[in-house]
Amino acid sequence: MRKTRTGLKRERRSSAYFLALAALLIAAGCGGAKAPVGKTEKKIARKAPAHKQTDRAKRAGRYRKTLEARIASGQLPIVDLEVMLPAKGDAGALIRAMDSVGVAIAAVTSSDAETSRRAAARHPGRIVPLTASPKGRAWATRSAAHLKSARRELGAGAYGIGRIRMNLGGKGPAVQRQKAAFEALLRLSAEKKVHLWLDMAPGDHGLGWLERQLRAHPAASILWSRAGHHAAPEKLPGYGHGLLRALTLRRPNLFMTLTQRPPVPRGPVPAPRTNLLFDRGGGFSPEWREMIEARIAHFATASAAGPRDLAGYAGRTRAYRRRILGALTPPVRRRLAYRNAWRILTGEAWDVASPRGG
Repeated sequence: MRKTRTGLKRERRSSAYFLALAALLIAAGCGGAKAPVGKTEKKIARKAPAHKQTDRAKRAGRYRKTLEARIASGQLPIVDLEVMLPAKGDAGALIRAMDSVGVAIAAVTSSDAETSRRAAARHPGRIVPLTASPKGRAWATRSAAHLKSARRELGAGAYGIGRIRMNLGGKGPAVQRQKAAFEALLRLSAEKKVHLWLDMAPGDHGLGWLERQLRAHPAASILWSRAGHHAAPEKLPGYGHGLLRALTLRRPNLFMTLTQRPPVPRGPVPAPRTNLLFDRGGGFSPEWREMIEARIAHFATASAAGPRDLAGYAGRTRAYRRRILGALTPPVRRRLAYRNAWRILTGEAWDVASPRGG
C-alpha cells in the first residue's frame, strides 16, 4: 500500500522527534557517551576549585621533601616568600637562579593568576602559588572583583594572598577604597588562615592604621615586605628597630621580611639611610641584628623580586646570605632561612625531631 504525502511527512516528524529524544538521553548520560562541553561550562570549570585539602597536603609533602633533601646534603635552604613573575611568563629562569644560590622554595605571584598556577604545576616541590597581584590599585575597586578572585584562587590551592601595594598618603575616595578593600582581605585571611603579602612604605599615614587593623583582626596575618627599607627616612625620624620591636610585642599576627637590597654606597655628603638594615659603613646594623634575634618569630626571608629584578636575583640572594644570614647565630639563621616561612605557609612548626628535620 502506497503512503500518502501527508503520511510521509508525519513519519519524518516522528523520526526527527525520536532522534532528538535520543540525543537528549545521551547528553543526560543514559547512552553512556559524554556530551560536548560548551564555552559556559568550560568557564565554570576554570573558576571551580581545582585542589582539595588532600591535594594541598600532598603539595606540602613535596615541599617538605625538598627542604629535607637540601638539609641532608649539608645546605642551609632558603624559602623565599615573595617573588613576582611576569604575566604569562615561565618560571624556568627563576628556578635556575634559585638553584645557583640555594633557594629551595619560592612563593610566587603574578598579575595573571594562571601564571602562578602553571609555575607550581610545572615545578612541584619548588614553587608555592599565591593569589594574583593586580597592578597598582586595581585590587581596591568598588566592584570587589579582586576579593572574589582571591577567594576563588585560595579555594583552588593558593597558599596566601599575593602582593597588595597600599599607599594611604593623602585623603579622598582612593584612600577610603583601599582601606575598605584591605579590611575585606584581612577578613579573608582570617577565614582561610593564610597570610597576606603587604607592600607598604613605612609612614605616619599607614603604620598606625595598620596596627589598628591587626588588633581588630587577630586571626589574620600580614607579611610586610618594606619593614627595613624607608625611601624617605627624614619624613619619619622616629621609625626604626625600636618601633618595630614594640609592634611585634603588641601584634603577634605581624610578620616582616628583610629587604635584600644592597646598601647604598656612602657618598661625600652624609645622607639618611634608606636601607635601615645596614649601618653607614655597609655592615649589618648591630641594633637591627639584636632586635631580629630577640623577635625572630616575626621575621622571614623574601626577595620581593619583581619581573625586572629576576636578572639580579642570584647576586642579591648571595649578598643576603653573606651580609645577613652569615651574621646571625645558627639557630636564628635556620629560623630566618626556612623554619619561620614554613610556619607562615603551612600553619605548622617545622618538625626538627625527624631524622632530616634540620
